[in-house]
Amino acid sequence: MTSLALEPSVQVALVTAGSTVGVALLGIAAEFMRRQAKAINAVAEHAQEARDQVANTHTTNLRDDLDAVAYAIDRVLALQARHSDDIAALRTDISHERRERLAVAERLDDHVATTAV
Repeated sequence: MTSLALEPSVQVALVTAGSTVGVALLGIAAEFMRRQAKAINAVAEHAQEARDQVANTHTTNLRDDLDAVAYAIDRVLALQARHSDDIAALRTDISHERRERLAVAERLDDHVATTAV
């Protein structure tokens, strides 16, 4: 059998180089883990901020509250449309009344002009 025995100085150099590489890899791994922990903490903070923004701190469900607001807005818009129709009808009535008033005023002017002579 062939023995792969190395000189003691080569063995020391290999152990030293291996240890140096091992320590460097451990340092890289520690830095990677530190960065990952920092990133995870940032994500956790952002998640907490988001939760604080949308958390419902009262007794009703947020979705139910939004549905109620949407229903109320729909009712307001429907009433506004009805009021717009009512205003349009009033404009038509006022326009008709104005035409009639002008016609009466014109007839009165004609009558006064014919009777004054």
